[in-house]
Amino acid sequence: MLANEVMLSSYDQLQVALSVLIAVSASYAALDLAGRVTAARGLTRSAWLTGGAVSMGIGIWAMHYIGMLAFRLPVPVSYHWPTVLLSLLAGISCSAFALMLVSRQRMSFRYAVIGSLIMGSGIAALHYIGMAAMRLAAICQFDHLVVTLSVLLAIVFSLAALWLAFYFREEHKGMLWRKVGGAVITGGAISAMHYTGMAAASFLPSSSRPDLSHTVSISSLGTVGIGIVTLIVLGLAILTCAVDRRFDAQSLELALAEANIKLDQMSRIATVGEMAASIAHEINQPLAAVVTNGSASLRWLAMKPPNLEEARGAVTRAVQEANRAGEVITRIRALLTRASPEMRSVNANEIVRP
Repeated sequence: MLANEVMLSSYDQLQVALSVLIAVSASYAALDLAGRVTAARGLTRSAWLTGGAVSMGIGIWAMHYIGMLAFRLPVPVSYHWPTVLLSLLAGISCSAFALMLVSRQRMSFRYAVIGSLIMGSGIAALHYIGMAAMRLAAICQFDHLVVTLSVLLAIVFSLAALWLAFYFREEHKGMLWRKVGGAVITGGAISAMHYTGMAAASFLPSSSRPDLSHTVSISSLGTVGIGIVTLIVLGLAILTCAVDRRFDAQSLELALAEANIKLDQMSRIATVGEMAASIAHEINQPLAAVVTNGSASLRWLAMKPPNLEEARGAVTRAVQEANRAGEVITRIRALLTRASPEMRSVNANEIVRP
């Protein structure tokens, strides 16, 4: 191979498919985690934000790293692991920033644009830091136009991802398939950005030996292992979101049941108050008549000479009103004990006669 001849490259299609699957899974986890971070408060919110940033960051990093491992060159390639860890830190930082942004109460277009610039730049940094970790007997050159295109794609896709995450954070019924669709679109966009960035690089043979200190070589089996571990991490994140969402729903149902019980108690208290007022009204009327007739009888008896006929009539009316009060109490007692109503004949003329 000539020194100025670009090395032929290829991709392991199975590993490419694995990287796309991880991108879609990480996107779905991001949409799920955005809802949990938004719903949480206090220390719980901090825990969700930290855990979500780590799991999302691992997912985004793994997608890029597996995409790089799928890249095949005719020379051995090793990776400088401190630089690889730096790219992972960039992925976690981008994820934390995205979760904080989409969990805001409101996200204006200006915030979305600024956020997409920061997040897109971070994702592009993750990608090119990962490429800087490559150690091989070759010189890497970049097509600056394609590099610029990959960065622009990262920013545009970040804007779309932030909008989707902000829109889908409200966890209403029927959101599952929308989330899946959003995750497929976002995952595909992330993959497109990565492979556009890879297309910007070309490798020329070099006679100098690469510095292999602090490097690791990952086999195809190791690549699959990284993918499986990443999918397990993302699956646990999604499962934790589902369990926490279920607990929140149960807590809401319990709070609603307690509110209904309190409302029922207040309704009963109001009913008892109304009944007490009605009872007082029904009893006070005959008692007031008893007092009035008793006072009248005393005045008739105090006259000189006493008017016995009028006094007798007043006492008779007082007795009738007292009996009426007793009947009211008897009916109330029968109502409270749920006794069968007493059926008897009455004279309608006596009821309506004044």
